[in-house]
Amino acid sequence: MIDSLHSQAFALGRQRETPFYVFSPTRLSSALDRFNRFTSGLPFPTETYYSYKTNYLPALCDQIADAAVGSEITSPTEWAAARQRHQSNRIVVNGIGKCADGLLQRIADEVSTAPRLVNLETDTEVSIVAQRSPEADPLPVGLRVTVPSVSGELGRDPSEHWNRGVTKFGWSADGNAVLNAARALAGNRAVRLEALHLHFGSQLVSAARYDIVLQRLCDLLQRLTSIGATVSTLDLGGGLASGWVTKRRTGPLFDLIKVLGLPTPKSQQKAPDLDGITAALHKHAARLSDLGVTRLILEPGRYLAEPAMVAVSKVIAVRRDGARRHAVVDLGTNGLHCWRGNETRPIAFDPSAKGEPEEIKLVGPLCHRSDSFGTVTAPSQLQPDDLVCFDAVGAYSLGDWVANAWPRPPVLGEDGSLLWTPPSHGLITGSPLPDGAEYEG
Repeated sequence: MIDSLHSQAFALGRQRETPFYVFSPTRLSSALDRFNRFTSGLPFPTETYYSYKTNYLPALCDQIADAAVGSEITSPTEWAAARQRHQSNRIVVNGIGKCADGLLQRIADEVSTAPRLVNLETDTEVSIVAQRSPEADPLPVGLRVTVPSVSGELGRDPSEHWNRGVTKFGWSADGNAVLNAARALAGNRAVRLEALHLHFGSQLVSAARYDIVLQRLCDLLQRLTSIGATVSTLDLGGGLASGWVTKRRTGPLFDLIKVLGLPTPKSQQKAPDLDGITAALHKHAARLSDLGVTRLILEPGRYLAEPAMVAVSKVIAVRRDGARRHAVVDLGTNGLHCWRGNETRPIAFDPSAKGEPEEIKLVGPLCHRSDSFGTVTAPSQLQPDDLVCFDAVGAYSLGDWVANAWPRPPVLGEDGSLLWTPPSHGLITGSPLPDGAEYEG
């Protein structure tokens, strides 16, 4: 189905070289509105911080900042970009990259300002902030925890989680190490333990998942209270699905169930159950309040950015060999790093010929088996120079780099203006645009 953004993207594709992205402020505004309606129904005041690693297109970050949403960052370059748009107290600092280039040390050494929250996840990080000068303003920190058997990517069966082992991020909510971290911060008047932080998956849709996590967090809060540590804020991280991507369950257990012909659980997930997630938070609100919680933090990235960009490519070759049908486009899966084999995103076509629908495998120009977008149904037989629009590619398509990477496509506005072109050393640091052009937004 072709919507107005697809039509605009195809019009641009007939005027300029492909491939390219198109950024839609309209779609981003819609996602912001939906997310704000969701947070307005939660049982605690909720602060929202956009995850820069998801997509740090300057025009996108500017629009989100103008909507009074703060920044969540995980690296020195993201910190620099966020500081262009916010005071420090509107930035949440996460991730193992916060120690890179001495960023965490610089934050700890700054006596007069502090980020909104710095979520710690290793004993080394606790040691760094514990050295903060007693004359400094208190640095609000959180402890990142993982909930064993719950943390992980939605859609995978338990056997994949077992195979991958314990998550590398944070302290176990069930162990004593997190209590020791809290004890190490106790009595330090320059550091204030304020939050628990838990990022517990990607493409989250299930209210039951939130229910389990909240129960386990309540148990941890009870244990922290028993040693005299009270936490006022729950940072539930990001990972919330945008509702634009269908995710198929995968993993050895599901494969075995299929082979045996047994009934399988719901095989696909897409839209997050926002009403159910709200109900789960209300279910635990009284106990959370009794344990000292007064505020929530959420860090959406995918939910906001994913629908905000589409990618336009051109068919460069069509191969028909017996029953096999392949259409090769000039944009590969390395350019759309968000594309996963167990996920389906909307695809629109602008064919030059009319005819019967055709089932065809859509592949990129690289000569390896991972460069495949899957088998799709085109409205008619595709021809070279026909245009293809890949939708919901706004999350993780610009910042991530993979093997066999080619230069990233440029990003256009809906009006065709050039918003960004691939710099030589990463998106945030920037580099001159061709022909003296300047960044929009």
